[in-house]
Amino acid sequence: MGFKEYEKRERKFLHWYINSKDEHKLEKESEVGSYERNDFIMTSGNTYIMGEIKIRSFEHNKYPSSLLELDKVKGLMDKFEIYHQMGETNKLYYYAVYPKDRTILVYDIINTPSTLSYEWC
Repeated sequence: MGFKEYEKRERKFLHWYINSKDEHKLEKESEVGSYERNDFIMTSGNTYIMGEIKIRSFEHNKYPSSLLELDKVKGLMDKFEIYHQMGETNKLYYYAVYPKDRTILVYDIINTPSTLSYEWC
């Protein structure tokens, strides 16, 4: 499956996720193929949420943790800085979606304690 097809699946998940809760309102969605650092910005009440979605083609327990690219996380944090300055309740989330076993892992990039390990891929 190509890059754009994965991005289309990510947007499909995004719309399902946002429509699943009345308090979620989509503010901005990146274009498929745009290489934006984040996939979307939404509000939930008075909180801004910037997010990145990755659809994985394997089961969530194949690796001991989710795989996140360090450059992607750094880029997200840089872009999120303006929202972080607007209010400490604003969130930066990374969604790892595993359709094979119907699992969604959501990481709060700013507030979740993490350990970095480097893997050659």
